[in-house]
Amino acid sequence: MTAASTTTLSLAEVRALAKSVLLSVGMDEGGSDVLADIVTSSERDGPRSHGLRMLPVYAQSFTSGYANAAAAPLVERIAPSVLRGDADNGYYQIAAAAARDDLIALARENGLAAFACANCHHLGGLRFDTEPLAEAGLVALAVINSLSMVVPQGGVRPVFGTNPMSFACPRPGGAPVVWDQASSMVALMDIRMAAAEGHDLSHPAGLDAQGAPSTDPNAILDTRALLPFGDHKGAAIAFMVEVLGAALAGGTLSVDNAERTSFDALNIKGGATLIAIDPSRFGNAAFGDYITRICAEIEGNGDARVPGDGRLKKRASATAKGVLVSTELLAQLKAMVTR
Repeated sequence: MTAASTTTLSLAEVRALAKSVLLSVGMDEGGSDVLADIVTSSERDGPRSHGLRMLPVYAQSFTSGYANAAAAPLVERIAPSVLRGDADNGYYQIAAAAARDDLIALARENGLAAFACANCHHLGGLRFDTEPLAEAGLVALAVINSLSMVVPQGGVRPVFGTNPMSFACPRPGGAPVVWDQASSMVALMDIRMAAAEGHDLSHPAGLDAQGAPSTDPNAILDTRALLPFGDHKGAAIAFMVEVLGAALAGGTLSVDNAERTSFDALNIKGGATLIAIDPSRFGNAAFGDYITRICAEIEGNGDARVPGDGRLKKRASATAKGVLVSTELLAQLKAMVTR
C-alpha cells in the first residue's frame, strides 16, 4: 500500500483552517471558536480522528439543516446545584462552554454541581469539557449518549451509542489527569479513519455482515454494529451513560435515529451531563497527596502510565513541530472554504 502524501501544519495553521471552514458553513464567531479549538486540540493531543477529519462532518450537519450553525444556548439554574441547558439545536460543547463559569461557581459553593443539556449535537472528545474543570481544581465526570451502533452482549442489533465518558482531576505539580473513552471497543471516528487510510484495525471491534467479529473497518461501517469494550461490562457502562445522558437530560435515546437518518447525519440529538466536584469541600485536606501517590504507583511500574497521559507527549511534540496532515484532506478542506 502506497503511503499517503502529507504536509506539516503548525497548530496555528490548523486552527485558522478549522475556523475558516466553520465560518464558511454559517457558524458565528463564538461557536466557531469553540469548535476550532476542539479540532486543534484533537490534532495536538490525539486522536486525530476528532481533528481536521471531523470538519466535513460538522459542515454536513449544518448544510443539511440538521444542526443550527448559529445556535444561542440557554443555560438556567433549576436547583441549588443543577444547571440545565438547551443547546438550541447546536453543538453541546458550545453550551458547555457557556455554562462553565457558573458550574465552577456552584461546585465551589455547594461541593458539587451538575450541568445537564438537551437539544444538542456532539462530535469530538468530552475531555475538552472536563479538562478546564480540573484546571480549576475540580474533579469532573462527563457523559453523553450517541446514535445506536453498539450491540449489547449477546444481542443481535445495536441498542447503545458509542456513549463516551470523560474523567478529569487536578494533579499537584503537573497537568490534570484526563481520560476520555467510548463504551465501544473502538470509537466510530477511529474506524472511519482506518477505512480512509486503508488499513485494518488492530483487533476486532465490530461485526461483519455474517455477524462475525471483524478487524475490517469497511465491513464494520457497512453493518454499523460495534462491539462494547469488555463484553458485558462495557455494555453495562453504555447503559449507565444512556441513563445519565439521555434520560437525565431529556435527550434523544440512542435507538431513536429517524431524524438523524433523514438528514444522513452522523450523530443524534442526545443528552449530556457534566458533573463537577470540589475536593476541598469533602473534608480530606490531603486529597492532592492521594492523587500524587496514585500517580507515583503507576509511573515507573513497567510500561504503565497514568490514564490519558499519552496525550501530553503528543502535545509537546505537536506544539514544537506541528502535525502531519493528509494532502488530500487538506485540499478537501481548502476547497470547502473557497466554494
